Amino acid sequence: MNIPTAATTRNARLVAYFLMMLTALFWALNTNIARATSDEVPPLALTFWRIFLSTLILAPFALRDSWAKRDIIIRHFWFLNLLGFLSMTVFNALVYVGMNHTQAINGNLLQGSLPICILVASALFAARSISFKQWGGVLLSLAGLVTIVVRGDPARLLELQINAGDPLVFAGVFASSVYAAILHRRPEGVGLVTLMFVMMVFSSIQALPFFMWEHFTQRTLPLTFTAVGTVLYVAIFASVLAQLFFAEAIRRIGAPAAGNIIYMTPVFGVFIAMTMLGETFHLFHA
Repeated sequence: MNIPTAATTRNARLVAYFLMMLTALFWALNTNIARATSDEVPPLALTFWRIFLSTLILAPFALRDSWAKRDIIIRHFWFLNLLGFLSMTVFNALVYVGMNHTQAINGNLLQGSLPICILVASALFAARSISFKQWGGVLLSLAGLVTIVVRGDPARLLELQINAGDPLVFAGVFASSVYAAILHRRPEGVGLVTLMFVMMVFSSIQALPFFMWEHFTQRTLPLTFTAVGTVLYVAIFASVLAQLFFAEAIRRIGAPAAGNIIYMTPVFGVFIAMTMLGETFHLFHA
């Protein structure tokens, strides 16, 4: 029996934090790209093709094991569907639709609330206790989110003049936090790649009706360099790699600890939005 040493534990944590830094960068770029291409790339099409292409990418690495573990997968069918629904279908759709109606800076800052949302979701859905100090952090973060949403003007709450995209992005973030909080319940015996593949299969099926509705009644996805490049980026980096890195970090150090590094998402995201998209960082964003 191998007993973890202090050095081994420290290395495991360092690897987890490095993975979360990359995840934060990939998600920050995802938000900015979604905003930059929102006029050309329909949000629900981007959601479906992101998940579907990610499924194809993982298929060669996961099909055989998925078939071998089919009894476990069938036994946990509904829970695996729920994981895919929260982390991929709902999160992506709400964020992408929201980014059609808000600034990239807002989207990135709202996604920075993920650690706090994970903390709350862990208390609500994973029976984890939250200290008084942690609740203080939740309240401070909530105050910051409200400030961003009302753009520094409390009167907007009374007048209901709230940016339409901000609540959608936040709802997507909270869905992702519930996924992170319950991920530890994943079925034993199913590896990480296989788990992600199965979730993506279910999520692709879930996202298809919404994509079809958008395609035939709203907007179609053009076959342009921008559209194809956007889909490829979000499928490879923001979906496959980010999801694998996120899940592995949670496995190594737990959901609350892993979620803390996501505070880097708004740091990366705001910098990218200001330098690449020319957006302005206002006082209420601080």
